[in-house]
Amino acid sequence: MKTKDSTQPIEEKTAPTPHILMVSAECYPAAKVGGLADVVGSLPRYLNKSGHARVAVIIPGYHNAWLTQQEYREAHRGAFYMGGTHIEYRICHILNEELGYDLYVADIPGKFDRPGVYGDNDHPFYRDEVERNIAFQRAVLQWVHQWEVLPDVMHCHDHHTALMPFMMTQCPEFWRLGMTPTVLTIHNAAYQGMFGWDRQHLLPDFSRDRSGLLDWGHVINSLACGIKCAWRVTTVSQNYLRELMETYGFGLQSLLRTEWHKCRGVVNGIDYDYWNPASDPYLKIKLKKNIDKWKKDNKVSLLTELNMPTDLPLHIFIGRMVNDKGIDFLAGLIYKYMIYRRDACFIILGTGDGQIEDQCRMLERNFGPHVRSLIMYNEGVAHRLYAAADFLWMPSRTEPCGLNQMYAMRYGTVPIARATGGLLDTIEPFDGIEGDGFLFRELEDYQGMWGIESGSRLYSMPELHSKVREKIMHKDLSWEHSASRYLDIFHEIIPA
Repeated sequence: MKTKDSTQPIEEKTAPTPHILMVSAECYPAAKVGGLADVVGSLPRYLNKSGHARVAVIIPGYHNAWLTQQEYREAHRGAFYMGGTHIEYRICHILNEELGYDLYVADIPGKFDRPGVYGDNDHPFYRDEVERNIAFQRAVLQWVHQWEVLPDVMHCHDHHTALMPFMMTQCPEFWRLGMTPTVLTIHNAAYQGMFGWDRQHLLPDFSRDRSGLLDWGHVINSLACGIKCAWRVTTVSQNYLRELMETYGFGLQSLLRTEWHKCRGVVNGIDYDYWNPASDPYLKIKLKKNIDKWKKDNKVSLLTELNMPTDLPLHIFIGRMVNDKGIDFLAGLIYKYMIYRRDACFIILGTGDGQIEDQCRMLERNFGPHVRSLIMYNEGVAHRLYAAADFLWMPSRTEPCGLNQMYAMRYGTVPIARATGGLLDTIEPFDGIEGDGFLFRELEDYQGMWGIESGSRLYSMPELHSKVREKIMHKDLSWEHSASRYLDIFHEIIPA
């Protein structure tokens, strides 16, 4: 890290607008694994642009390319004992005005000075994940605890930071933070940060009669603890909140129903400055006026490079190759479709499970040039695919919100998706005249075939296809509305 020495304290709250500190494991462009990074990298900027909040973000100090290229100013230095181990840390302010918000990192030697966010090629999750997460949360709270003026709201994201509301209210070490309002946003309830009671000594001292707040299923469950202790709990779509309470709660259904009074569903938005077909630096051909010509030109350009037919419907999948995303179902569907028909093209972009990757490679071997499997993740290629494609597939088994369908619509690509989670909140089913895309209920072959054929029918009606494209490209999917909802939630809990 390139740091500049400074004895100045962190800038404290001077404006009457509420001061929000967001705490997260990811934040684009500093550290990204999934959609969590996109949300935490965009929402603060839109809240700040509104003029109704002042938002800062803190993440762990990973040892990756983007972070090592930044300049920093040290804001705080401290230490604590965690399970008998002396932990030293620094809080550093990134000197980058282009972000639109103040971004800080917690530099904790031995914990986060690695290139991976959660793991690497050898370890999907680092073995000391619990120690890392607790050390990060304790460092952040110790830093904030010494502020002269405390933040109006601490906004925690996912299980990595979900123990903070407990520490703030139950650990005497952080007594000044006991009445600071907290919000916990659940981006993916499948990951709950569970660990055994033999590790409770890693936490700051707390009264053992409060252990029930930590317990869920006879283990310490970080996410469940956060749901119990936070002042407000949000999910990244209204329908995902309903699903968590009813059927897909990963064991948290009864808890969320008990805490229903403080739960809110807020659909994510997308960054219109970044996802802009008129100025996207990744696109060789940028949008001017004629949407249909722009789509066709991008399609011909990309498919010519990939040696694929340019006159057929183009279906794409972009995402992690894991079962949750339904890519195994889609790969099987493409195989069955291509055996009998070659009147569509498919491109798959992503990495993940080795068996699914091999399944996708097999599709290209058997059905090239109608199928291409790009086993990688490349941001530029993803943007070009959104601009070129006719249809985007999201056959997800679970999808808390989903951002890809919004990126696709912003670029005039019609989504074909399973009706689950945030996909139901963001895609209006096409009824032959009006709508945004095609939704099916179950991962059954006949429903998947219906999706392909529905796309082909729309593709065969250019005027209607053009109308749908124009509609979805002008649909308001920006962060402005979502930011307004978060402001409402903050004001619900900030003392008058």
